[in-house]
Amino acid sequence: MDKAKMEIMQRTAEQIKYLRKNAGFSQKSLADSAGLDPAFLGHIERCLKCPTIDTVNKIAVALNISLSELLNFEIPKKCERKEAAVKKIMMALESLTPQETEQLASVVIAIVAFKKRDSSS
Repeated sequence: MDKAKMEIMQRTAEQIKYLRKNAGFSQKSLADSAGLDPAFLGHIERCLKCPTIDTVNKIAVALNISLSELLNFEIPKKCERKEAAVKKIMMALESLTPQETEQLASVVIAIVAFKKRDSSS
């Protein structure tokens, strides 16, 4: 297999594993939902088997996402940045009183609502 194909296969395998874990599926439960053999899904995730596009689509459907979302290799990077930001926020919250934390939560909710309202205009 050429290097470009191998890289796509590796990234797809990593993406499937990442999305499966993020969605709270075991290999067996995702395989069952996708109509696949659990051992085959394990082989895909360990990059031992190259799935067809039909198989990848079955996995996407079982994950309740589109095929294009599954093949968007930027998703883990975006999620990792979000997770890092949430950790920073949680650390900052530790020094606040419960009342201050509630006030801050209200501010954040208001900002998000404003951003949604602004972006829909």
